[in-house]
Amino acid sequence: MMDEKMTILKNRIDEKIEDFLQNSEELKRFIAFRKNNFYDYSIRNTILIYKQNPNATLVAGIRKWNELGYKVKKGSKAISILVPLIRRVIKDERENEEVYGYRPVNVFDKSQVEATEKAVEIPSIDVEMKTSDKFEYTPMKLYRAVKKCIEQYAPIELKKTFFDEGIAGQTDGKTIYIKKSSNRIDMSATIIHEFIHYNCHFDEKEKLSKSKAEIEAELGALIFGTHFNLDVSGTYKYLSSYRRGVDIEKSFEKVLGIMEKIIYGNEEKRGIQEIILGL
Repeated sequence: MMDEKMTILKNRIDEKIEDFLQNSEELKRFIAFRKNNFYDYSIRNTILIYKQNPNATLVAGIRKWNELGYKVKKGSKAISILVPLIRRVIKDERENEEVYGYRPVNVFDKSQVEATEKAVEIPSIDVEMKTSDKFEYTPMKLYRAVKKCIEQYAPIELKKTFFDEGIAGQTDGKTIYIKKSSNRIDMSATIIHEFIHYNCHFDEKEKLSKSKAEIEAELGALIFGTHFNLDVSGTYKYLSSYRRGVDIEKSFEKVLGIMEKIIYGNEEKRGIQEIILGL
C-alpha cells in the first residue's frame, strides 16, 4: 500500500513538471504560488500541493488543525504530501541525521477547515524581517555594516533575481548571493542567514539534514535581529516549520558563538557593532 501511494505521488510530480515545461503561464502561476504561500516547503511538496489544490494558501494535518481549534469540513478531500523519515547515525565519531525514506501524509488547506469556539488566530505567512519601535539606526546603515562585516569572511554578490523568485539568498560555500530588495533590513538578515550556511554547512565530514541547516541559519538571523531590536516575529514562524527532529538548544549554542564574533568582532576582524558606529 505504501509503495503504491508513493508511486502515485511521484507520478503527480512528474505530470506537473511536464505541464510546466509545456506551459510557461502554468509555470509562472506555480512560481507565484510558491513565493506567496509555500516558500518553506520543498519543491516536491509544493508541486504536490499545487497539483491537488492550486488555490491552497496554508496547510496542516488534521491533528494540528484540531490543536489550533479548527475542524475539517465534512467531505473535504485531503492533500497528500511526503514527509522525510529521519534517523540519527554515528559516523567518524559524529552524530548526524540522515533521511532514509519518505512517507505520505494527509494535510488540509485552511479553506477546508472551520473554527470552533477554541480556535486561535491563524498566523500570517509574512516572514520578512522589519524594523521595530526600538530600532536605533537606519535600514541602509545597518545593511552597509552587515555587508562590510561579512565581506571580511566571504564574497557577497547581489542579484536582481533568482530562477526561483521565492529565494532571497543562497550560497555555494564559495560566494554568498543575495537578491536586491527595497527592504534593506530583510537583506541584512538574509546575508546573516546565508553566512551561517557558508560558515557551517559545507564541511564534507558533517552531513546535515535540511531541517538542521535551516534551523541554524535562521537562528543566526534571530540572534542578529534580537541584538539590533528588529521585528523577528517572522523568524519564529520560519523556525517552527523546520523544528521537527532538531535539537534547537544544541544548534543555538553553536550559532551563538559565531554570531558573537560577527556582532562584536575579535582581534582579527571588526564586528557589525563597531562598523556601524563608524559609518
